[in-house]
Amino acid sequence: MKKAIIVLSILCGCLIIQQPLQKVVFAQPAITISNNQHELTKEDAKNLLIKYNDKVDYIYQGNASKFEYLKSKNLEGYVFLPDVETDIGYFVDKNTGDIYYFHPSGYLELVNDIKK
Repeated sequence: MKKAIIVLSILCGCLIIQQPLQKVVFAQPAITISNNQHELTKEDAKNLLIKYNDKVDYIYQGNASKFEYLKSKNLEGYVFLPDVETDIGYFVDKNTGDIYYFHPSGYLELVNDIKK
């Protein structure tokens, strides 16, 4: 146990020497949704997608109530298709700002490589 603490202390000390604390950057969400903030608008959702990938344009397909699968899960948000050849779109949850891969057949998967 003592060896582990010593090794961790040395590693942390080396990191601080290499990267002073003023320059250490902690991940911060781009848009934070909390109880006292508003829900995302369609434009906010599109801007999140553009931050995720600005190489394509996104075409609005409707809100969650237009899609049976999203309605059945009681989700609220917006569906977009990228302007490329694909049948997989994106669902942006208007309460959390989370982005999901989405297909109306019932495919819904959280995009986990987003750097908000």
